[in-house]
Formats: sequence, structure tokens, C-alpha cells
Amino acid sequence: MKLMQGKKVKKVMNGMTTDVWLILALMTGSAGALAAEPAFLNTAQMAVVRQQLHDHKAAPQTTGAYQQLLAAADSALKKPELSVTDKGMTPPGGSKHDYLSLSAYWWPDDSKPDGLPWIRKDGQVNPASKNDQSDGVRLADFTARVQNLTLAWYFSGEQKYADKAASLLRTWFIKPETRMNPNLNFAQGVPGISPGRNAGVLDGRYFSTRIVDSLVLLRGNPAWTDNDEQQMRAWMTDYLQWLQASKIAKKEGRTENNHGNWYVTQVSGIAWYLGDKAVIGDMAKLMKSKLDVQLKPDGTQPAELARTRSFHYSYFNLQAISMMAVLAQKNGIDLWHYQTPQGGSVLKSLDFMARFTDPAVPWPYKSLDQIRVRPVPLLSWADNATGKKRYQQQIRSATFTLPPAVKPASGGYHEDVTRGAVTEAERETWLLSLPSFATGYVAPDAPESKK
Repeated sequence: MKLMQGKKVKKVMNGMTTDVWLILALMTGSAGALAAEPAFLNTAQMAVVRQQLHDHKAAPQTTGAYQQLLAAADSALKKPELSVTDKGMTPPGGSKHDYLSLSAYWWPDDSKPDGLPWIRKDGQVNPASKNDQSDGVRLADFTARVQNLTLAWYFSGEQKYADKAASLLRTWFIKPETRMNPNLNFAQGVPGISPGRNAGVLDGRYFSTRIVDSLVLLRGNPAWTDNDEQQMRAWMTDYLQWLQASKIAKKEGRTENNHGNWYVTQVSGIAWYLGDKAVIGDMAKLMKSKLDVQLKPDGTQPAELARTRSFHYSYFNLQAISMMAVLAQKNGIDLWHYQTPQGGSVLKSLDFMARFTDPAVPWPYKSLDQIRVRPVPLLSWADNATGKKRYQQQIRSATFTLPPAVKPASGGYHEDVTRGAVTEAERETWLLSLPSFATGYVAPDAPESKK
């Protein structure tokens, strides 16, 4: 297991010395400036983890998460490039370069001869939305592979991972014959109702999270050239303009549930990459207005509890909020301690979810599924951001046991959704946001509670 060597004085990080990173940091702040660090990841903390792995002093959970990461990256090395042009269906606009997905919870109406219009069955996933005919699964797979490969390179120093990540990025975003057009006009369409809906903007959250942070980490690597960076910034600029100007995207931004919060986080992540701090400030204000109506003083989120997958969506909404809080803090804005007029807050809602990370504590609402470890990374982010040990007990006691692999009717083993979610939660907790009690890392300028 080869790991990148760390230096005490002038440590080389991702192909650049800390001097260069300092220069980039000074550049950040005006529109168009380079982001000096990832939007949602903490590279200072990750550097500690990387050194621990190199010195064979990492916690067992960290070592396990790292081995899982390498396995995923090695698997990605063997797989072909992915492109929106690979899908079977052609979008209504006539170009396979446009992204196309079908809404997961909508089904043909059995009472109609042609099944149209489709009808909604909340929480029940239509397999037709998860095949190669559209791009939904392909986008998730592509962004996951890029992230896995980039992180594998960061922690191991093996150039082969960065080479593959850069190749995947060029195929999806840059090469004329395979690039995606920078819009989500035909995302989460519903046959008989609409070729694309505002809910489909949610699909693009991975561009802001997995892709933006991978791009920042890869900057300066020989695999990712200045020309690649320029073209990627042009794509992201066009995509941000679409997010801000298109009717369906603006409608998504007005929603008052997880969709609206993911819109805020997605726009902010893209703006961070492009160096537009003003947009991030605007999005932070918008997020506060959404929290005012979503978070109750007892920590519950009524809009998410109303769903058939109430546990998942309570977590999912808080994931968007917490990621925005991480990014906002990098811009001098404290969302962690923001108090709504009714007395709700992010921390109170995390307090509410924290108790249910224990499988022995019954979830008091109807829910089709409950992956109890999913909120654990959010608890770690909050503790690290605030400099407190509010959730130390829940983080320490969390177990990331994978359920048995599922053998689908078509044959062949695969990791189902639950296995993927558990693996992701363990990685985000023990590899990417290692709890402060495990590293001794203390967040600089951690915001104090505002009474």
C-alpha cells in the first residue's frame, strides 16, 4: 500500500507546494478567482488522515474505509468512460448531448390503455428510471467514479487514479463528441405530464459536490491540464447561468423542502468553484429563509416526515443543509448556530436525528427504510465545525456493518442501495471528516454559539 509522503515544512499537496496554495487562497474572493480548497472537504483534516495512514497509525475504521475506497477506485480503472450520449433514448430536444432522466416515483397508470399520464407512488422506485435508456444512474455512477479515483489518488499518491479521473471528466464535460450540454431541461421527466421538471434539478447536486471537490483536488496534477481547466470552467459558468436563469431551476429554488435546499447547496458549490462569493452570500440568505419554515424547535422537519421514506428524507434534507453550512463557514457565514424565528436550528434538528442513529431507538414515524448510520457524517461535520464534542457518543458507537450482497433475479451480485449508503457514511465519517477526538484536529475559528 503506497502512500504519499508528507513533509513537515513545505509539504507537497496534490502536485503543488503550500506556497502555491497560499497564492490561490489570496486570489479567492473575487468573481472568477480560483477556489483554493474544495467546497465541502477539509483538506487540512484529510492531510492528517493521510499521514496517519502512511504511518500506519490510523483508526481501524479509517483503514477500513481507505481499503474500501481503493477497491472502488481499482474497479473504476477497469471500466469504460461514461457519457450522456450512451443512453438509448433521445431527449425531446433531439440531441443525446442533453441529459435525460425519468422521475423515480412515477409509474404507468394501469387504468389507462397507454398508461398515460404516469401516476405518482411516493417511495416506490420504477425500474424504468434506473436503466441505461436514460442518464440518471449513469450520472450517479460517473460522479462516484470520479470522486473515488480522485480521493484514491489524494490518499495514495498513485498517479493512475488521477489519470483515469481526468479522462472521465474530459469525456463527460469536454470532448465534443461525448460532452453533456450544460442544462437539465429534461431531468426527471414524467411521460404524459412533462419532458422535464423542476424536481430534476436535484440530479445535478453531484456536479456541485463530487465533481467540484474533485476538480479542485486535481488542479495542478499532470493529468489535468490548464486547457482542461479552462474548458471545465466554461462549462460550469454556462451551467451556473442555467441554474440561475431557467424557469424550472428557479422554480426548484423556491421549493421549501429538501429540493430547495439542494438547489441552494448546488448553486453555492458551483459558485465556489468559479470564485463567486456574492452568489454564495445570496444563497446563504435564501437558505436561512428556508430553514425558517422547515426546522421546528423540537428538531423535526414536517415536510420530510410527511414522506413515505421519512427517515431518509429527514437525513437527506439535513445533508443538504449541513453541506451548505460547511461551505458557508468557509465564507465567514455561520449557519450552524442560526436560530429561526420559531426557535429551530440546524443543531436542534441534528440533535433530533442523532438519537435515532442507535438502531435500538424506534423511529416514531412511518418509513419504508431506515439506514441508521446515514446521519453520522453530519454529526461529525457539526462537531468539527463548531469545535465541540456534542455528538461524540453517537459517532463513537456507530457501526457500519454491511448487509449481505444481493443477488438480483437477472443474476450476478451487486451492492444494493443500502450497502452503498453504509459504505459512503463510513468513508465520510472516518476518512474525509475524521472526528476530532480521533485526530486531535481542531477547526480554526470555530464559531461560538450565538445566544
